[in-house]
Amino acid sequence: MIIKLSDKVANRIAAGEVVTRPNSVLKELIENALDAEASEITIILKNSGMQEIKVIDNGKGISKTDLPKAFLRHATSKIKSEYDLDYIKTLGFRGEAIPAIAAVSKMAIKSNQGSGGYKIVYHGGEYQLLEPVALNKGTEVTVKDLFYNVPARLKQIRNLTTELGHLTKTCDSFISSNPQVAFKIYHNERLLKQSYGNNDFKMIFNTLFGSALSENITTISKTIDNIHLKAYLGDPKFTKTRKDNIFLVVNKRLVNNYLLTNAIIDGYGTMLMTKRYPVAIFFVDIDISLVDVNIHPQKREVKIINEYRLASLIKTEVKNAFHKKHLPVEREIFTPITSEDYLLNELELEYPHDDGIKEELTIFPEFDYIGQFQGTYLLFQNEKGLYLIDQHAAEERIRYERYYQSLGKKTVLKNLLIPLVLSLTKEEELILKNHLKEIHQLGFELELAGHQGFFLKSLPIWLDDGDVDDFIQLIILSLEKYQTLNLSDLRDNLAKSIACKGAIKANQALSNEEVNQLIKDLKKAKNPYYCPHGRPVIVFYSSYQVEKWFKRIV
Repeated sequence: MIIKLSDKVANRIAAGEVVTRPNSVLKELIENALDAEASEITIILKNSGMQEIKVIDNGKGISKTDLPKAFLRHATSKIKSEYDLDYIKTLGFRGEAIPAIAAVSKMAIKSNQGSGGYKIVYHGGEYQLLEPVALNKGTEVTVKDLFYNVPARLKQIRNLTTELGHLTKTCDSFISSNPQVAFKIYHNERLLKQSYGNNDFKMIFNTLFGSALSENITTISKTIDNIHLKAYLGDPKFTKTRKDNIFLVVNKRLVNNYLLTNAIIDGYGTMLMTKRYPVAIFFVDIDISLVDVNIHPQKREVKIINEYRLASLIKTEVKNAFHKKHLPVEREIFTPITSEDYLLNELELEYPHDDGIKEELTIFPEFDYIGQFQGTYLLFQNEKGLYLIDQHAAEERIRYERYYQSLGKKTVLKNLLIPLVLSLTKEEELILKNHLKEIHQLGFELELAGHQGFFLKSLPIWLDDGDVDDFIQLIILSLEKYQTLNLSDLRDNLAKSIACKGAIKANQALSNEEVNQLIKDLKKAKNPYYCPHGRPVIVFYSSYQVEKWFKRIV
């Protein structure tokens, strides 16, 4: 027999998706406060949110009549009809959060629209009371004893320190995405974090990430075809091991989007070390009809029309922002001036007019060679201090610039006497088949080989036969990520691969003549301070630092 479930059971089921841990409760309550146009939000946590989560705001408030309706499933003030689903401007709209939270906790809401306050209480999804209460204008929501009536879920909450970490990360995300709102966050009566709602991103970076990151923020503000991008990008010297310090905000909604997040990371390019990720706050404002937020109950997943075009645009703007800015290598190091021309060249894709590395374009220290450490690091000194150079990273940078420049020369084709057969999966074949014209413009002449595979009949003269498979895979990867070919990226990735394969290895002894030639070539490099993968080439220790090590200076 099929029966209609009671609201109490339905709310418990909904809570399984909406309320997964304390931070998901906090997220829903903060979103409601923001939808109420609050300019000040205070968050009070006890015992990592398991004992109590309280959110107090100075927003519009809820009337006495609407308070009981807030606990009904799919009851909301934020949309009225099916039409509104295509033009959602608020953070919440599903009408699921409050009844779902109330179903697995002891929940109370106090609210005042300015004419007197009222309090409503629910325990485990069951109504308890509605009574007048003294309260300033705004709303105060208290959630106590989370999961007290769901033992299986309660047992999954094992580490309160971990839960507090999730809660503070949720607070960080809202502070970063709502600079106009003042937040105060308390845990066990101790102030954890505070923002001032003054749109000061330097202060926000200082609060969330520390003073070092707040000192060198790169900004973007650009409008292209009614897409407005505004971003605050952390210094690439200070990176994280996870991507969760990249906050992506689409139409004022903090979202998770793999493609757009990776576009931000790709924009940093070689300034990031492998498996290191930047700190960034990135705002995207586009026509609300182009964004579908009704994907998941937690409302963090969104679908965007022309998502690949947006990703390509984001990557380009991040790249441009750093390429127009001179970045020092490290705080302890002398302040080098990197070549703007080098960075701009990666985007403009102009063909060089001469061969080889151009004349020195950067300030490079003059020093004397001392010797080699562990067959890997070259030591130099001058009156300022001690320099260590990674010999592999140094030659990798030199070779990378040479190859990148060579790959940028106007494409001359070489015809193959015997066409190469490309071994591809069906998915890869389909990708290439849909972009044959673009691939041909790169200098690759492909011909279908019957029902499966391709014959490669010609290729650019600068590409060795042994690198064809790698380059074709780079083409496929670019098409998968952005649905378009970016010649700059292809040149960049191939140049990195070739440069690394042939560079001087670690634990390889060098003669004085080889060292002198390496430094001569490095001085001519346009960006001698990083290898193509983002690792430092030069590390500097001042004489003052060395003397402090030996306690000559106290």
